Amino acid sequence: MELWQGMLKARKMQLPPLEEEEGSANAKKDHGSSDQLQPLPWSDYFESQQQIDIEDARFNVYASGLLHTDGPIFMFHHGAGHSGLTFGLVCKHIHQTVPQSTVIAPDARGHGSTTGKHQDLSLGRLVADYIEIGRAMLGENSEREIILVGHSMGGAVMAHVAASKKLSPIRGLILIDIVEGTALDSLHAIPSFIAARPRSFASVSSAIQWHIDSGAIQNLESARLSVPSLIVQDGSRWSWKTQLMPTEQYWKGWYTGLSKTFVSVPTAKLLILAGSDRLDKELLIAQMQGKFQLDLLPAAGHTIQEDLPNMVGDAITLFWKRNQPLSIPVRQQ
Repeated sequence: MELWQGMLKARKMQLPPLEEEEGSANAKKDHGSSDQLQPLPWSDYFESQQQIDIEDARFNVYASGLLHTDGPIFMFHHGAGHSGLTFGLVCKHIHQTVPQSTVIAPDARGHGSTTGKHQDLSLGRLVADYIEIGRAMLGENSEREIILVGHSMGGAVMAHVAASKKLSPIRGLILIDIVEGTALDSLHAIPSFIAARPRSFASVSSAIQWHIDSGAIQNLESARLSVPSLIVQDGSRWSWKTQLMPTEQYWKGWYTGLSKTFVSVPTAKLLILAGSDRLDKELLIAQMQGKFQLDLLPAAGHTIQEDLPNMVGDAITLFWKRNQPLSIPVRQQ
């Protein structure tokens, strides 16, 4: 759904024409031979790719800095229809900026390279999945400070993970381009946008090109990294891995009560938006009361972390530095 939520709110974007079926006289030129549209490997952005078995699913997890024993842990959750690779450029930038850090970006149930039964994409199921992933990656007794970061639907998951207090110590919660009021208001129009997108692509390169042409992703490097994880080969074509319409029953549940949950979590909070017009009433009041930090990046689309990865990475690391616990030396008697 998040692939289309941004388009509903975009000020300039127009959907490109649907890709014609292969062999059509009006078919768009296949750019598969262009080096500029070739997929980029995950290993250029993360140090490891692991699989974690949780109940009926095998979760794919990208990470860097797992051998570190101190420093912050930045944990990410992508939006619906995306994968952990949506944070690839951000994670690389953070890990370079804070070398002692650990970054963790899994593929959620029913997304990316995670496999298994995926019928249940309810908020409760996604939250439980992420808590188990965190425990598996970090162990039960880690004392390292954790910063949770979620984009769109993933922001709702991370807010509830923080509220559960089942991963600790949580030192910060960061939501990227997700506001309860705006999300709920847009739900009625999402099916039309899902129906308007291509059902399949002639190649991986054409899928990358479509994401750039549509404005879904504005950064070609990030599109080359993340888009291949969103599609799967089906005969001679490439189709979507995550079918979004069957998840419609969960959409309202993802976002209802998000603003209250976000504001009430007892930790430092940052909301990164592409425009201040996206604040709902509860968040507007809370922001005026100084209950969370607001960063605006109006040059970006909905996938802010892909469009402006260095700026998002800098915002995250600056937020972490600003909210570190004070270390006050004890005066010797």
